[in-house]
Amino acid sequence: MATTPQDFTVGQVLTAVEMDMLPQGIIAMATPITSNVGPTSSTTELDVITAPAVTPAQAGRRWRLRFHCKGIATTVADVQFFLRIKEGGTVLGESNYKDLMSSNTAVATGGDFEAIVDSPSVAAHTYKVTIQRQVGTGNATIAGSSTGPILFYVEDVGAA
Repeated sequence: MATTPQDFTVGQVLTAVEMDMLPQGIIAMATPITSNVGPTSSTTELDVITAPAVTPAQAGRRWRLRFHCKGIATTVADVQFFLRIKEGGTVLGESNYKDLMSSNTAVATGGDFEAIVDSPSVAAHTYKVTIQRQVGTGNATIAGSSTGPILFYVEDVGAA
């Protein structure tokens, strides 16, 4: 991974190459969802949230895709769901949720997970989060509210 100098001196001017290595921060963010998504009860994937298309300004970047939800509530024990971060049909990150104790979205177990994309091509990329039941017979609802919205964003964390 390329890095920039960490010990700058007074009056030093960063070159364009050094500036290009710096993180650019959040470059795409889905509109926060302030209501529940679901329930989903089948083994068919359900789209939860999609970030707007984003194109890297240059090659050789590293992106962090980050998802957060207030909670995921299930209706029965021993049910297993996968949350996935995807680009098209490609799974970039996956998180397994099993035996979530509450069917009440107000107290359900929250979820955070991320995926890293090294050197995305200089073309438009659209990322989304999905949920799919893998084991069991229950339903899952992803909790979102005005004080605990469902969030998904793409962050440029620097040169790859």
